Amino acid sequence: MIRYLEKNEKLNIRSIYEQCFQDSKEYTDYYMNNCLKNNFVAVDEEDGEIIGAVHLIPKTVTTGKLKTNVFYIYGVSTLEKYRRKGVMKSIFKYILSDMYEDMEAFTYLIPSDETNAMIYRKLGFEYVMDKELQKKEEARKKPSHSLILRKAEPSDFPRLAIFAESAMEERYDVSLTKNRDYFKKMNDLLEVEDGRIEIYVENKVVVGYRIVVDDEAIEEVLDNETQSMTWLLNEKKPYAMARIINLRKTLRLIGMRGVGQFVIEIEDSVLPGNNGRFKISYEHTNIKMEPTTEEAEFHVTIGQLTQHVFGYKLIDGLPEVCIIYVDIYEYRLLIFIEGSKKRDLKWDSFNIIKSRWK
Repeated sequence: MIRYLEKNEKLNIRSIYEQCFQDSKEYTDYYMNNCLKNNFVAVDEEDGEIIGAVHLIPKTVTTGKLKTNVFYIYGVSTLEKYRRKGVMKSIFKYILSDMYEDMEAFTYLIPSDETNAMIYRKLGFEYVMDKELQKKEEARKKPSHSLILRKAEPSDFPRLAIFAESAMEERYDVSLTKNRDYFKKMNDLLEVEDGRIEIYVENKVVVGYRIVVDDEAIEEVLDNETQSMTWLLNEKKPYAMARIINLRKTLRLIGMRGVGQFVIEIEDSVLPGNNGRFKISYEHTNIKMEPTTEEAEFHVTIGQLTQHVFGYKLIDGLPEVCIIYVDIYEYRLLIFIEGSKKRDLKWDSFNIIKSRWK
């Protein structure tokens, strides 16, 4: 039976979590005691045993000048003896249908590898964001003159948040909200893993920051004058996947450029409400969408349409949306993808996310 755990049941998820993930006791304790209570956990049970689970973490996303709530999908896990039996596919269909009924715009996750990405793709997810690779330590430039690099203190968080929000608004049309609370929670996580938030200060003004774990930047934001300090290369690889949930909500939230209309046929095998032929009339954020029998000008999957909406891979001839830049980097310490010399576990080299199909 698939259902959401009640508040007083959430800690029952620890057993499957520890069986499927090799996180340290310190991180697991932190997540279970400080984070889990705010999340939703969908599970599949058999004879009273949790055999599969998905954690849904509420996030606030900024789209232009507007904010909306979405779910980050985390901690995807199935007990080993129940894998490859459709357990996770059933849980995903359950949570995605629930999100549709609740008029959620979209959801997102980060696959741990391409094998898992292929599985998520069958459920309508597609890549919408790349990740930049990093310079080796010896190639990183050191600050000089009036530019100061130091560890951020809690007293720095208010102005750090102002800098981050301003930078995100300038560079991206869709981004996670990075306020004072964001940096406080991040700092709490970093204390578990001996990481740090570094800030660049010039003439007493914050001009950049970097979040570092094991000498790897898991987040970096620099102003235009400080870009020479970057640890990032101009090389990228696919990183975050997203999926449109309620197409009407997404288009009304994001809007389309100009004025016009078109007929599109969408293939969505998971959410029937998105599946079919629709006539879409638009005037910026004023969107009208209705079923039609008219001949379709475009034939796309929900994944292809998601990529177009996020500006990742445009569909030739289809009107562009107003929001075309996205920043949905997520951070979860002790979730590893690439090698680390300090531990048997592995670290992602930029932003550390857990979204494993197990």
